[in-house]
Amino acid sequence: MCYTLKTTNVYRVPTVEDALRLREYLERTCHGELTGFKYTTKYIKVKGEIVEEYQVVTATITVDNEKDPEGVMIVDMED
Repeated sequence: MCYTLKTTNVYRVPTVEDALRLREYLERTCHGELTGFKYTTKYIKVKGEIVEEYQVVTATITVDNEKDPEGVMIVDMED
């Protein structure tokens, strides 16, 4: 039997405020515990000039205990 222990999702959001709002949303709604969260500002440049800015957000959610999994998200590998 396979258990999902941890998952990492990467999102793109327009602003820092949206990144922080996403964190609050994930803390309220994720199945598991939000154990990691970071965001990085990225820029799109044209001829050396910044024309757009966005945030890349990485969120890690711990779903189950590695040593004693409860079977919160079981992976079925049967065909």
